[in-house]
Amino acid sequence: MNPELQPQYERLAILTAAFKTEKELDAWDWGALFEYADGTAPDPASITGVTDLWCTSPEGGGSRDIALVATLTDGRWATCVAWSDYTGFGCQQGVDWRINPTRKAAISQGLDKESRAHLGLALPGEENNR
Repeated sequence: MNPELQPQYERLAILTAAFKTEKELDAWDWGALFEYADGTAPDPASITGVTDLWCTSPEGGGSRDIALVATLTDGRWATCVAWSDYTGFGCQQGVDWRINPTRKAAISQGLDKESRAHLGLALPGEENNR
């Protein structure tokens, strides 16, 4: 994790602390979401809020399945869908950030069907196909 960005990761962990998820999204996890991004991630400082979060540990240990929707300072919306195996980020993982102009576009284009289902944001016709 980039130590220079540690205060930003701690700020993001505070933004998500109120969510009731199986696993807490802590500062280390936030750092991994940026460090291991498959493409371009938003600047951590540009995230002003998190509206939806799902975080679990399906294999125990360091495994994580994460989906989130966040607001950005410029009014756009970011989504992140990420996973790591039981060894944690840095070994086997995938981190996909997407930035969209609206919340509706972020949900439909930035999240996969499984992530939408876990967040309770299924699109019409997906509700019974989980």
